[in-house]
Amino acid sequence: MEQNTGQSLDQLLTTQMDVRLREIKLLEWIFIGIRWLCIVLLMIISALKLPESQMVVFLLTGILILVNIIGCYANVKINTLRSQLILSIVLLTVDAVMALGVIFQFVGDFNTAAYAIFAYIIIEAAIRFELVGSLSALVFYLLGLYGAYSYRRVVHDIPFSYTGYAFWATLMTIITVSTGTIVHTIKNQRLQNERHLIAITRLLEQQRIAHDINVKNIAELENMEPLTTREREVITLIAQGKSNREIAAELGIEEKTVKNYINNIYSKLQIKTRYEAITYLFKRPN
Repeated sequence: MEQNTGQSLDQLLTTQMDVRLREIKLLEWIFIGIRWLCIVLLMIISALKLPESQMVVFLLTGILILVNIIGCYANVKINTLRSQLILSIVLLTVDAVMALGVIFQFVGDFNTAAYAIFAYIIIEAAIRFELVGSLSALVFYLLGLYGAYSYRRVVHDIPFSYTGYAFWATLMTIITVSTGTIVHTIKNQRLQNERHLIAITRLLEQQRIAHDINVKNIAELENMEPLTTREREVITLIAQGKSNREIAAELGIEEKTVKNYINNIYSKLQIKTRYEAITYLFKRPN
């Protein structure tokens, strides 16, 4: 019976992992679709505005196309959460570097609206890795933006705009904290629900085990030899799916003592596991 309980919990955990993997894969398909849209927008923007180097823009576009194709293939083939996590980190890193590359391509324009492209990267990082991801993306953005402003001052002789830098830093910080906190709250609530479901499943399994044990089988424990009265009490509680700690608390003895009783029971009945102890009860002749 206890083995059945373990199997039910294992099945529940496996199902939850499968569901989570499917959700992450679906999320990755969404990001892949957005990346294709960004590729089109990048080509349109490069045609409307004069970038630092048209060749570099073509190179960035080509890299994004290649990465997206590889991402599509990997998202189909991957079947573990760990591998999916690695894919998420790689694609997020590529997106962040590409976004910064786009910012540098339009850094000569005093209009800094192009810098807002990194807001998407921060939101993507928050969705993938909660507040830790969005904060990491924010730090990367602030360093990159400082480099872009410095590059613009040296190459294009445009003064370093401290007010502009402060504006974008403040705006991106607000986006970072808000999105990261929201995603963290949602995922934390979901995790609590999953833990609650596991606890309920464990309780229901224990109740089912206690109910399934026939009263007649329990009564036979009174005559079970060569077990002592205390050992019969212990094996009864084992049959109800209780842990050593729970048995110790119910009988008012130490957990170490419970282990000694269980070892004695195993030795006398010539068994090795709790499952065998419960099976022994059901196999006893009427």
